[in-house]
Amino acid sequence: METTTAVLAGIFIIVVFLWFWTSTTRKTPPGPIGLPLLGYIPFLSSKPYIDLQKLAKTYGPIFSVKLGSQNTIVLDDYHSTKDAFAQDALMGRPPENPFDLRPKTLETGAFNGLPWKEQRKFSLQMLKDLGFGKSHLEDMIKEEIRDLLDHLAKFNGQPTLVRTVLAPSMSNNIASLVYGKRLKYDDPVRKMLDKALNDGAAAAGQVTWQLFFPWLARLLKFIGLGSEGKIARLMKENRLYTKNEIDEHERTLDPNNIRDYIDGYLLEIKKRNEPAFCKEVLEDMIGTFFGAGSETVKLTVDWLLLTMAAFPEVQKKVHQEIDSVVGRERMPSWDEHPKMPFTQATIMELMRWRTIIPINILRYSLWDTTLHDYFIPKDTYILANLWSIHHNPEYWGDDAEEFKPERFLKNDGKEVVKSEYFIPFSIGKRSCPGEFYARTEVFLYFTSLLQKFNVSLPAGKKPDFDGQLGIGLGPNPQELCLKERV
Repeated sequence: METTTAVLAGIFIIVVFLWFWTSTTRKTPPGPIGLPLLGYIPFLSSKPYIDLQKLAKTYGPIFSVKLGSQNTIVLDDYHSTKDAFAQDALMGRPPENPFDLRPKTLETGAFNGLPWKEQRKFSLQMLKDLGFGKSHLEDMIKEEIRDLLDHLAKFNGQPTLVRTVLAPSMSNNIASLVYGKRLKYDDPVRKMLDKALNDGAAAAGQVTWQLFFPWLARLLKFIGLGSEGKIARLMKENRLYTKNEIDEHERTLDPNNIRDYIDGYLLEIKKRNEPAFCKEVLEDMIGTFFGAGSETVKLTVDWLLLTMAAFPEVQKKVHQEIDSVVGRERMPSWDEHPKMPFTQATIMELMRWRTIIPINILRYSLWDTTLHDYFIPKDTYILANLWSIHHNPEYWGDDAEEFKPERFLKNDGKEVVKSEYFIPFSIGKRSCPGEFYARTEVFLYFTSLLQKFNVSLPAGKKPDFDGQLGIGLGPNPQELCLKERV
């Protein structure tokens, strides 16, 4: 008996020793120390993507940093990002979310792992069925663009803050896709939705730090203070409207006539009978469409117009290509984009040069894993610095900081060159499912605006390309003059 006890005790000691030894000797990424409780957050500026890029020069393309109370791994180059985002272990989203997901979404893990794969797969198929790549979707976008062009023409070339007109136009495209109807510019509901979206996007730029102090974020939200509390209030307004729309769709649902995304999702709920497919998750999916699909497209077009004003020689070439391929009598079509390589290259270069999502939406390790021989424990935050990838001289040359559309063209200028290092929609298993829609929308808006207008800065004004972070990186507010071409 004593011998058996001694053997068991010995085995226990060996197991404990091996566990302790392996847990303390596993190679983890290097990184700065930071301060107690706060970590490295006090050393980050309003441009964290630049700060993290500088840290990578000291610690390498994969490094660790303590942000508040959260262990965080930063990926600074293309290869580590590609390899990381190919892993199922790193497909998670943090449980702390500033956009206040519904309890059912959190309980079912609908935005994580395998359930997210199913949500993504369904959404891609549903969007395709609704017209992705078809004339129906393009006609819907063009209808919205016509209203926008008429509205902008009324300014008669006077300085105007174009983003205030772009925002409702982009959100209306998502409304058509999701709710099955457009809302007029002066519709009170449309104004409410746009205000909530714009204010929420601005607040999102201030709320990111709260992700790294979960206990404080929960307290602020509970008492209604801080940016997260503000986002929760704004989302409540949008969510109430969305819930009413879902209820109305449910009452009028016809399986033989799928009108929009809500109809398709409601039918999928009945078909699957799975916890992760429910009306609460549908509400959060719709919120994601508006945030990712509307705001980022608006920011891209806003940047493009500012850039055309700052680089008139580039604008002239885009004008010439539009006139040559499309003319002035009809609107451009997506089918014509292969015939417009310089215009394509201009859009791509803007997406690289002013990376709209400079730091990839936060990832989360669902279980222990390794990346390039580094150990990454469960519950670790993962950040990919897309800005750094898009400005790395090894990928783009010594002129990586310059705006140069020609870098995406072959020497004869007649064909677009696609670089593997160009990842504005991220990469891997959680890359943006709406990439095709976004590319189509940006192309149609940009070419239609440039077909009709000359874009310039007000007299005596210089362009500001610093940008400000919200949901994405947008230009600082500045007026532009859009004068009809003759």
